[in-house]
Amino acid sequence: MLMAIMALTISQSAFNQSRYDWRTNIDQVIHETDSLSLHSQRTFYLNKILRKDEPLKETWYYTIHNKNIIVFEVRYRIDSLEYTETFYLNRGRLICMELYETDFMSYYEDEIKHGEVFFFDHDMLIQYVTVGNGLADMSFRDPQYEPLRRFYKRYIELQKNILSLATN
Repeated sequence: MLMAIMALTISQSAFNQSRYDWRTNIDQVIHETDSLSLHSQRTFYLNKILRKDEPLKETWYYTIHNKNIIVFEVRYRIDSLEYTETFYLNRGRLICMELYETDFMSYYEDEIKHGEVFFFDHDMLIQYVTVGNGLADMSFRDPQYEPLRRFYKRYIELQKNILSLATN
């Protein structure tokens, strides 16, 4: 009986260690991506028009590794709020998307008014986390599809601007 319990315990432990853990995989990719970004991140700016002819300046950061975009981030400020959108890619697919709204020039550097983090596997939402108080302008009514729409819109915009920067 004791041998059977030991065998069951060992086999259960081995099974748990060998199973696919999506969160560990995403965390590893993000860690490696952030490390690469410290050495090879590129930046450009886009000037846009917001509501009522208000200028909006977006700062875009991106990192390319092995001819693939592995992360890009868009930062912009509207009134006294700063918005940050970060998109992590693995093999050309979105795996993590972070959206944060903070007070611009706030006293505490890491004070987040509202934030959302989405984890994806093959364009399917796996987990969705929110932080902060209440709903912000960036909140999605449909967290399965709206973040993907935003990602693809931003990704196309990034690719067009990378091409135009390369030709200038």
